[in-house]
Amino acid sequence: MVDRTGAPNPYQKLYLSTSRTTPFPVNIYNNNVLIGTVNISKNNPQKFDVLRNYIITTQQTDLFTPTTKGLYLKAEFPFYANLRFSVFNHAEIITSKGIPSTGKAFYAASAPITVSNNILNFMTSVLATEDNTTVTISGYNPAVQFSNGTTGATNPTMTFTLNKGQSYIIDGIGDIAGNFDGFIGSKIISNKPINVTNGNFNGQYAGNFPSSSDILMDQAVPVNRLGNEFALVKGNGPIGANMEGAVVIATEDNTQIFVNNEIPPIATINAGKYFVIPDSKYILQGNGHYNLYLKTSKNAYVYQILAGDSNSGNETATGGFNFIPALNCYLPKQINELGLINENFVHSNGNPGGILNIPTKLNLITERGAIITVNGANPPAITGPYNMTGTTNWVTYGIPNVTGTITVVSNKAIMAGITAGSDAVGYGGFFAGFPTQPVILQSGDGCIPGIVLTVDPLIYDTYQWYRNGTLVPGATTSSITPTLPGYYTCSVTMGSCAPLVTEKFKVLNCTKLTNASYNVCTSQTITPAFSSSTQTPVPGTVAITTAPTLGTAVINPVTGIITYTVTTPGTSGTDTFTYTFCGNDPDFPDCETITVTINIQALTVMNTTLFACDINGQGTFNLTTANVTNNSPVTITYYPTLVDAQNENAAALITNTTAYTAPNGTIIYTVVKNNIGCKSIAQITLSLFNKAIVLDNYNGIFCDDNLDGTVTLILSNITPIVLNNPNYFTNVRYYANLADANAGNNNTLSNSWSYTATTTIYIRVDSPDGCASVIKPLQFSIGAKVTLITKTVTESVCDDDLDGIKSVNLAQFIPQFTLDPNVTFTFHATLADAQNDVNSVSSPVNITTSQTYYIRFEKNGVCPEVGTLKINIKVPKKSDVLQDKAICPKTTTTLDAGPGFERYLWSTGATTPSINNVAPGSYWVELTFNGCVYKQYVNVTELPLPMITSIEIDGTTVKVGVSGGTPPYEYSLDGVVWQSSNVFYNVPRGAHNVFVRDSKMCEEVKKPFAIINLINTITPNGDGYNEGIDYSALMANDNLVFRIFDRYGAEVFRGTPENRYTWDGRIGGRYVPTATYWYFITWTEYGSTLTVKYSSWLLVKHR
Repeated sequence: MVDRTGAPNPYQKLYLSTSRTTPFPVNIYNNNVLIGTVNISKNNPQKFDVLRNYIITTQQTDLFTPTTKGLYLKAEFPFYANLRFSVFNHAEIITSKGIPSTGKAFYAASAPITVSNNILNFMTSVLATEDNTTVTISGYNPAVQFSNGTTGATNPTMTFTLNKGQSYIIDGIGDIAGNFDGFIGSKIISNKPINVTNGNFNGQYAGNFPSSSDILMDQAVPVNRLGNEFALVKGNGPIGANMEGAVVIATEDNTQIFVNNEIPPIATINAGKYFVIPDSKYILQGNGHYNLYLKTSKNAYVYQILAGDSNSGNETATGGFNFIPALNCYLPKQINELGLINENFVHSNGNPGGILNIPTKLNLITERGAIITVNGANPPAITGPYNMTGTTNWVTYGIPNVTGTITVVSNKAIMAGITAGSDAVGYGGFFAGFPTQPVILQSGDGCIPGIVLTVDPLIYDTYQWYRNGTLVPGATTSSITPTLPGYYTCSVTMGSCAPLVTEKFKVLNCTKLTNASYNVCTSQTITPAFSSSTQTPVPGTVAITTAPTLGTAVINPVTGIITYTVTTPGTSGTDTFTYTFCGNDPDFPDCETITVTINIQALTVMNTTLFACDINGQGTFNLTTANVTNNSPVTITYYPTLVDAQNENAAALITNTTAYTAPNGTIIYTVVKNNIGCKSIAQITLSLFNKAIVLDNYNGIFCDDNLDGTVTLILSNITPIVLNNPNYFTNVRYYANLADANAGNNNTLSNSWSYTATTTIYIRVDSPDGCASVIKPLQFSIGAKVTLITKTVTESVCDDDLDGIKSVNLAQFIPQFTLDPNVTFTFHATLADAQNDVNSVSSPVNITTSQTYYIRFEKNGVCPEVGTLKINIKVPKKSDVLQDKAICPKTTTTLDAGPGFERYLWSTGATTPSINNVAPGSYWVELTFNGCVYKQYVNVTELPLPMITSIEIDGTTVKVGVSGGTPPYEYSLDGVVWQSSNVFYNVPRGAHNVFVRDSKMCEEVKKPFAIINLINTITPNGDGYNEGIDYSALMANDNLVFRIFDRYGAEVFRGTPENRYTWDGRIGGRYVPTATYWYFITWTEYGSTLTVKYSSWLLVKHR
C-alpha cells in the first residue's frame, strides 16, 4: 500500500487465530523470505508486529515498479488472519480471504473521492504467487492521471511482470478530478494467480469535507468467486450523512441492481462501471438496527462503505470500506475463532497517547431459523435476528461492544463482520463469508497403505466417497482409508443445498521396499522384477537411487537390466546400492525400490620373488615356497607365460615345481582358484642372489701426496673400487698372503695400511646369502709426478695505476711451468701448504712488495708436483702538467705532457710530448717510465653559451631573461652599447634585436623582438569603431595567454580559442562600467622556447 497522508504514529499488526486446540506454527513471509513464526491454538490467538516497509510505503520510487511490499502467511492447518494498521487519526482492517482471494481476473475498487485533497488517492496493489506472472490492467478513464506522470490517455493499458512475492503498487492523487472515480472498475488480468488489495489511503466519499478522511482498504477476490445476492448491516453513521451505503461494480454488461423489495432496478450498469447505493436504502428493522438487501442480475463486486463512529459532525472522518461476500447456503456454519476482535492501536486528536481497544459492533448474517451462539451463549434478543426486506431466507444481527476473542457457531450458513470506530477513526471488515468448496486433504503416508483422505468434518451434513466414479459402499463419513489405487472424490451436502463434489484426488500404492543379496567376484547381472505386483516393469523407469561405492551399477536403457561391476576386483568388502522401477499400468503404476547388498568375494593374490645362488648365471628354485595368497583353501598351478596362465594351457604346465632351473629375472605365472570359482593370477619373479665380483688384475697406483716416500691407504676406501656391490657385501677382509685369505682367519691387514714400493695383498668377500666366498689378489704401486718445464720462475710487474698495489693474475705464469692443458694448479703462500694441499690462495692477488708463491700441479693419473714463482714490483709515474681544459666554441688548444718520460703515445697517434690544434673531446697519453707504462686521461670541453629565455615588454620598457653560460652577463640593444642591466627603457616602437654575452666573452647570442602597437582604448557603443580589443592574430604562437583585470585585480576577461582572444567590453552579456583596466598578453614563439610578455592598460569608455 502507499500512504499519502503524511501522518505520524504508524502502527501495523497481524492478528492470527484458529479453532485447532493443538498448537501449530504460522510462518510469515515477505518477498519469499521468512520474517517470523508464531504458534497459535484455540483460545491462544497471537499478534505479530509487521515492519512498515514490509507492507506500506510513502516513497514514489516504490510505485509503478516491481517491489517487495506484501505478506504471505502459511501453516499446515486452517487459521484466520487480518492486518490492523493505523496512522494518526486514521485506521483500517484488512481481513485475509485466504485461498479465495487468489485468481487471474479482478476489477479494481475504491471509494469515489468527493473533495479535492492531495492526501487522498485511489490505490491498487497486485501481489504475485508465482514467478514470471504477467499482469495487464485496462479499462480506466482517459482522464486518470497516475502519480508517475502517465495518464489514461497516454497509457490506456499497463502491463508488468512479477516474480513470486513481488508486488506492484498503482495510485493517483486525490487533487485531480480525473482521479476521483476514473480508476474504479479497471480490469486486472494475469496469466498466473495473483492477489489484489485496493481502496483509498486516504479517501472521502461523503461530500466536500477537506479536513475529514480515513483509510478505506480491503482485499479483493477474483471474478470467479463473486455472487449476486448480498446482505449489509449499516455501520454507525446516521442516515443522511452519506457515510453509509455500498459501491457495486459490474463484471458483465447489462447488470441490473435491485435493493430490498423494490421491483424496478435501482440502476443498470456495464462491466467495469460502478453504482453507489445511497444510505437512504437502508431499512430500519427495529431497535435502531438497519439492514439492506441487495441483488444483481449478474455476479458483481459489492463493497460496503460505512462510518465507524456515530458522533454527529465527526462521522465523516471515520469511514470504512470492506468487501461483502455473496450469500450462499454453503457458507460456513461457524467462525471459530476471531482473536482480540476490538483491538487496533491508534493515535488521534482525542487519544494523543494512543488507544488499543476500539468500540466494536459484531454484525452477523445467517439463514432464517438458525440457532446461533457467540462464545457459547445466545445473543440478546435486542441484537437480532432482524428480518430483511426483500428476502425471507436471511436475517441479520448487530451485537454492540464485543471484546476479546469471539467464536460464532450456527447450525446454518453464517458470515460475520465488524463495524468499529472511535474519535477520528473508523473501519469495518468481514472475517468470514465465502462458500465452502469441499477439498480433500491427505494425511498419513501419502500412499497405500497408510494414506487417509479427509473432507472438513464440521461443515457438511452428509458425505459419500467414490473411487473412479463408482460409489464406495459404506464410505459415508468425512474420512476414508483407501485400500486400492484410483481417483477418489467425495460428494457432500449441507442443509437444502445441492450436493458438491470435490476435485479428483489420485491415490497410488506406496513404493514397495525390498532387499536382495549377491555374492560377487567381479560382476553381477540383475534383472528388475516385482516381488508381489502382477505388473510388468517398464525399462525406462529403472533408476539407481543410491549408487554403490565399491563398484558401478549401469542400466541397459533398452532392457532395464542392471550390470554391477566391482571397481577393484580382489578386494573384499560389502557394497550396497538401491534401485527403483515402476510397472506398466498407465494411471496407477506400482513401484518397487530394492536395496541390493553385494558381498564382494576377494581372492587376494600378491606377486612375490624367489631367490637362489648364482651358479654360472643359473639358479635352482622351489616354486611351491612362493607365498602368492593368504586365502585358503586354494589350488595353485604354475605356467611360464601370462597367456598360458590366462588360458590354463595344460601343455605348458610346470611340473618340476620344487627344483625349477632358470636364469635371473625369469617370471613364472600362478593361477590361484578358490572354492566359489573366483580366479586370480599372480607372478613369481625368479632372482639370483647378488654375486661378488672383484676386479681381475687390479693394479692400484697411488701418489705420495705429501712427498714423504710413503703411501698410506684406507683399505675400506679400496673396497668400492674393486667390488661391484660393497653395500650388499659387507663382510670384506684384506690379507698379506693367499694362505690366510683362503683360511679366512684373523690375520687381516689394518684398515690403514702403508707401502713404500710395489706390493700385492689379497681381498676375501663373503656372501650374506651363504654362497661361495670370492678371493682375489690386489697390486699397489707409487705413481709418477707431473712433469714441469722448470720448477722456478721469477717475474716483474708494474704498479701501472700508482696506487701502491698491483693486482696480479698468477695464472698468466703457468705456461712457463707447463703447457699441458690437463694439468690443474693451486697457489699457496708456503711450501708446506703446497705439499699438503691446504690454504690455497685465490688468484688474482694484490702485491705491494716482492712476493714468492708455491704452485701445486696436479693431473689425473699422475701424482702432484710443486713449483716456485717469485714476483718483483716496479713503479711508473704520471704527468703533473697535463690538465683538463675548457675552451670557447669553435676553437682549439694544445695539450702538453711535459718532459721526463722514456716514451709518449697519444690517443691521436702522436709520439711527441705535446699535441696542437686539439678540438673539444676526451684524450689519453701513454707515458713510459722505468720500463712501465702509465695511461693518463685528459678532457677538452666547450664553454656553454648563454640563452635568452624570455623578453617581457611593458609599454616601452623591455626586460630580458637569460640562463646558461657563465655569469655575469652583459646586454646590448641592437648591438650598439653594452650594459650590465637586463632592462632597457624608452625603447622605440618597431623591430629590434637584443644581444647577450657572458663573462667568457666567447660568442654573442641574439633574439629579435618588436614593440607592437598595444590597444589602450575601446568604445563598445555599437558605432562600429573601437568596439573591442582583438589579439586573434597571435593565435599562431604557442601558449598564448590574454587576460584583463579591473583596478581591484579581479579578472574580467580571459582569452580562449573559443572567443578568439577578442573582448567586446562585456561580462555575461552586460557592458562593464567606464573605467581603466590593465591586461597582459604572453606567448611562446612558435618553434622555440622563448617566452614574450606584454603588459598595458586599457580604457573602456561608453559614449
